[in-house]
Amino acid sequence: MRTRKLFLAALLLMAGRAGAQVATPAPVYPLPSPEHMEWQRLEQYAMICFGMSTFNDLEWGYGDTPLERFAPIGGEIDAEQWVEVCKKSGMKGLLIVAKHHDGFCLWPSKYTDYSVKNTSWCQGKGDLLDDIHKACQKHGMKFALYLSPWDRHHAQYGKKEYVEYFHKQIRELMERYPDTFEYWFDGANGGDGYYGGARENRTIPNLEEYYNYPNAVRTIKGIAPKAMIFGGTCGDIRWIGNEEGWADETNWAMMPGLDDPNAASVSPTTGCETGSMWMPGEVDVSVRPGWYYHAAEDNKVKSVAQLVDIYYQSVGRNANLLLSFCPDRHGRIHPIDSVRTIEWWKTIQRELKDNILVHAKVTADQVRGQGFEASRVSDGRSDTYWATPDGVSAGVLTFTFDTPQKVNRLLLQEYIELGQRVASFKVEYQTSDGTFVPLPLTEKTTTIGYKRILRFNTVETRALRVNFERAKGPLCIANVEAFLAPNLMVEPAIRRDADDRIVLTANDRESEIYYTTNGSVPQVGKNRYTKPFVFNKRGEIKAIAYDKNFKKQSEVATQKFDLPMRRFRLLGTDSRNLFDGDPHTADWFTTGSATIDMGEKHTLTGITYLPEQNRWTSGYIHRYEVWAGETEASQKKVAEGEFSNIKNSPTLREVRFAPVKARFITLKAIQIVDDVKRFNIGEFSVISK
Repeated sequence: MRTRKLFLAALLLMAGRAGAQVATPAPVYPLPSPEHMEWQRLEQYAMICFGMSTFNDLEWGYGDTPLERFAPIGGEIDAEQWVEVCKKSGMKGLLIVAKHHDGFCLWPSKYTDYSVKNTSWCQGKGDLLDDIHKACQKHGMKFALYLSPWDRHHAQYGKKEYVEYFHKQIRELMERYPDTFEYWFDGANGGDGYYGGARENRTIPNLEEYYNYPNAVRTIKGIAPKAMIFGGTCGDIRWIGNEEGWADETNWAMMPGLDDPNAASVSPTTGCETGSMWMPGEVDVSVRPGWYYHAAEDNKVKSVAQLVDIYYQSVGRNANLLLSFCPDRHGRIHPIDSVRTIEWWKTIQRELKDNILVHAKVTADQVRGQGFEASRVSDGRSDTYWATPDGVSAGVLTFTFDTPQKVNRLLLQEYIELGQRVASFKVEYQTSDGTFVPLPLTEKTTTIGYKRILRFNTVETRALRVNFERAKGPLCIANVEAFLAPNLMVEPAIRRDADDRIVLTANDRESEIYYTTNGSVPQVGKNRYTKPFVFNKRGEIKAIAYDKNFKKQSEVATQKFDLPMRRFRLLGTDSRNLFDGDPHTADWFTTGSATIDMGEKHTLTGITYLPEQNRWTSGYIHRYEVWAGETEASQKKVAEGEFSNIKNSPTLREVRFAPVKARFITLKAIQIVDDVKRFNIGEFSVISK
């Protein structure tokens, strides 16, 4: 508290600079701490997910995997390569998953035998956390820790003995790494697990009471006072509410206090304008569909265009980005991932390289006085800002160019050291006849906060105008920039509908699409797509988008297809949403199972399940069984398991089983997330031999 008061006092003294007589605007509470500001300025950093699940081909390990399974191919783990790739990808630090839900520890903890010290890696003398920490120090990267509260391996989980163990490990890690900049408490808590051989379900009804988070935070802060706490019940920063890579256009850095009766109704995706706690959002997302490495996802690494979208929808919406990397079984970040993320960061740098407002004349209709002029928004400094007089919470900034300029990006920043204020604004540009019209935006312009970046189709103009319509106090705008970003080619979308027709869709109407059906790389000028075509066999479609005006082409989009599904029928209904290739349409089930008649017998080795992809949906399958047979009545169980973390990460899930000859196949929902009464299937497919 004393540190925050000194920080605020220093801000208020700024009014005396250069003989100014005008007082600094009064703070609009709550305010960020100096530690919050240091964290916010990082903007983006990496998570590393590597452990027993890497070698299990799982997302959430059950806690019963033998220690000999942890065996990197070649016997080495290249932690320095991880750090180098992340740094080249624009990351400012690494957050390492020291222990995930399976309980396996990546350091030789003195409190458990279930760690690297009892594996063959480095003859049991390895310490992966230390390797990563040293590499971070060498390359000037910050270091952070994740320790799962849930432990599916520990025999005493759910009892007080486990909490004592958990707190000992927290202290053990913090004493080893007092320079930790962020400490992560995952929200997944309780469920079925190995638990020392009990193999049962254990629930935690009161997280704060059981884990004693207040004491855990005191331990962390006592050793690393600048560390930001994520999760638990005493966090400094908040989860944004999804693992898909986006914050809402409206994103307040405030949340209600824990004693606020309305706290439970506030979405972490938007924050709360009237919140009493400063708790900015963090967006966590993986470069792959899953959080751990799976070879089957090598062709599903997010494209440059997808990663660019994630940047603008996280950092560009007043949140920090935690981008997760998943090293493979060789102990290295896969080359597909590294090439993709490095190119992504180069793309962001190109798009936001040349600020065209540097040479613009800027005026304001309201100015607080000396020291708070409109020119402060383009002086390149983070400690100055344009402000309006007391009682004035609206205003207009106008940027005028000597000659017409093309622009398609606009970046705005508030001086949030005095609180987040702006609740609504509009942006206009001047047309050739001198009138101002709205920019062609596709998103709401409500909050700004630390940083807001708008994307729009290119306009040519002599002037830009930002109209701040509503704020919580006098405006304090620290920075405004504008850019002309190069055209980014987006790969086409590929889907096969319920009638076995391939539908290719470009991101814009101008692009041409070229494709192949034999797995070869598409070439411009050969096999141009003009309309849907039938593809009623197993195979692979590849496609590119091409802009003939700029002579640029996209990355190659690839989609593999198994058996054609035109003859597939869902028993009990005529609906075919789960076969149509569109995950935003789904079939819903209240009977606990979905049975498909494939029309003829096939030898199957697995299925794929994708839940509906609309935001705020429900009905995710957690625990499942798969049954198959040559007749509906003769079906037998061929697989069972769980779709781990399916609610927060509703990605395509693959279930493999021993080859079975079948015409009928049934997916049973043994347990549905949140115990709702029905489940959905957005897309379903089989894996045939």
